Amino acid sequence: MNKRRPGLAFMLLLLFLTGAAYAQDGCVQPPTLIESVTVFDGETIRPTAHVLIRCERIGGVFSADALPEVPANAVIIDGRGKTLMPGLFDSHGHTFQRVMLERSLDFGVTTVLDMGSTSQDFVANIKAEDREGQATDRADLFGAVLWVTAPGSHGTQFGEVPTLTNPQDAADFVAQRVEDGADFIKIIYDNFKMIDRPVPTLSTATMAAVVAAAHTQGKLAVVHSRDLEAWADVIAAGADGFVHAPVDAVPDAQMIAAIREKQMFVSPNLALARPAGARLIDDPVIGPLLSERERGRLLDFFAKHREGGDQVAYDTVAALHEAGVTLLAGSDSPNGGTTVGASMYVELELLVELGLSPIEALQTATSNPARVFGLDDRGRIAAGLLADVLLVEGRPDEDILAMRRIHTIWKAGASHPGPVRQ
Repeated sequence: MNKRRPGLAFMLLLLFLTGAAYAQDGCVQPPTLIESVTVFDGETIRPTAHVLIRCERIGGVFSADALPEVPANAVIIDGRGKTLMPGLFDSHGHTFQRVMLERSLDFGVTTVLDMGSTSQDFVANIKAEDREGQATDRADLFGAVLWVTAPGSHGTQFGEVPTLTNPQDAADFVAQRVEDGADFIKIIYDNFKMIDRPVPTLSTATMAAVVAAAHTQGKLAVVHSRDLEAWADVIAAGADGFVHAPVDAVPDAQMIAAIREKQMFVSPNLALARPAGARLIDDPVIGPLLSERERGRLLDFFAKHREGGDQVAYDTVAALHEAGVTLLAGSDSPNGGTTVGASMYVELELLVELGLSPIEALQTATSNPARVFGLDDRGRIAAGLLADVLLVEGRPDEDILAMRRIHTIWKAGASHPGPVRQ
């Protein structure tokens, strides 16, 4: 006799009614049950469980000995030998076309944290779509809309964008970004002196004023900064996190302790730091799924940058991880050497190579960014959360390379075909 949890009979009644009710609830698909699957819930592993997807939500996660009964029209999937996990966050993307969000979803990225788009109209259109209902054919977008930068600084090379010159105007500048739809504030505080491409940047006082203004508006302040002197200023200003690792030196123990104590996060973007896209081109699974344009962009970049890497970034990540600093996986796509969606596999693999366990690496792309950015409806697998989930062949919690073998993608409960040859 199957053991059943208290209250399971009521749940079964609801499940039996699903066949008639899902259309009335506005569902466009019948319920789905994934049986006997290993579940990575965003934090830990459940070796065997049954997971129900109903409408756009996770209807329940059931123990191995409590297989629920479902209507005859339900889709039943045998999960043996597979792992069900939350959809991936790309915690550092730059998106300016809808097709980029569609392509992200192709590779299992269900949420993109956009660190600055070149098109305010694009962001406005996506947010208008979201007000109409939950998208199922693309990744969700949460973003900064535009970055905060100085005249002539990084970001101005992409076209005419608003710039900030003094701390007195910071509050109004940030308020305008929030009115534009910014979910958080992205700050450029980097003179690029460490990579022999010096440009102006915000003054320290102006950067600190932007951080304060972001917090007044109830928004996170995220800072692009890549040298230790700048990192010290950002920490002192009370920012919430960094995108990019430093390129001049590894932070010392005192700086890392301050980052941890202030509960700051770091998104190091290793897929950008190391010429790693060749891994995608040469991979027998991923390579054939890349479009000719994607392959061409990667090959063009690696013809010039195939050698080397950024050892400082790697050593920094190792030290941050050892100290318990929160890390977030991000690709910085579509910058040179990266491609939308698929570069997240490389990012996760590099994190494991630098000392994270596969489970810890998966957390950097699921529960960690969901917690940091307050997106409590996703990033984990639990009843009532958004059914942005992936069914992966094998055990990515044991072998991170298994992430390249996604069997099925669900976005808001709707199945997606996954990456196909473009």
